[in-house]
Order: sequence, then structure tokens, then C-alpha cells
Amino acid sequence: MTKPRTFLAALAIAGIVFAAGCGQKYAAERDGKKLGEAICDLREAEDQEDVQEATEEIQKQFDDLGNKFALYTAEDRADVENNLADLAEHAIQDQPGLAQQDLTVLERSANNIKDDLNETSRAAWEGVLQGLADCTQG
Repeated sequence: MTKPRTFLAALAIAGIVFAAGCGQKYAAERDGKKLGEAICDLREAEDQEDVQEATEEIQKQFDDLGNKFALYTAEDRADVENNLADLAEHAIQDQPGLAQQDLTVLERSANNIKDDLNETSRAAWEGVLQGLADCTQG
């Protein structure tokens, strides 16, 4: 009788661990999507104030993801920040073609970063890509 109980207890623990892992991946994806949406807001910026607000939100979301999931290197972050600066400039200058190219570069960067990460961090970058999806299709 103790073997079936031990097996059931082990199975229950495994289920809890699995559910916790899925929950963490979902949270990472949801948080990543917030970053992608903030980047979309930057693309839609019409003036310097909009750029400033979107940039602050992007930095907040980046910091949140980095603190929770440690999902990029300093070099990765610098590359993305340079691309975001280009996007802000092109949004302010009302150059939608260049802004679209900037989003494409950001998507490529997110995909490259995502490929080098663990499953949870990868889920966060997949969320970023989901958040960018509406921007890049429009």
C-alpha cells in the first residue's frame, strides 16, 4: 500500500512543479507582450512628449523583464536600445517606411536573443514578438 501512495504523492508533486513552470512561462510571455506593445506605442508617437512617454514605458518594461527573467546580455540590450532610438527618430520625423524597417530589425533582434535562452526567458521574448505583431502588420 505504501508504494502506490508514494507514487501518487510523487505524481502530485510533479504536477505542481509542471503547473508552476507553465505559469511562469505564461507570466513571462504576458510581461514580454507589454514590452512589445510599448514599442508599438513608440512607433505611433507623434511628438517628443509621446516619444518620451513611450521610451520611459519601454525602459520600465525592459527593467521588469530583466529583473524577473534575466533575459538578455548587456550587448543585447545596447543593440535593442540603439534600434529603439532609431525608431523614435523615424516616428518623430514621420518616416513610416524607416520606422517599419526599425521594427523589422527589432523583431530580428528579439528572435536572435530568444534562441539563446531558457524556456521561460524565451517565452518572454515570444511575448515581445506578439506585442510587436500588430505594429509590424500595419
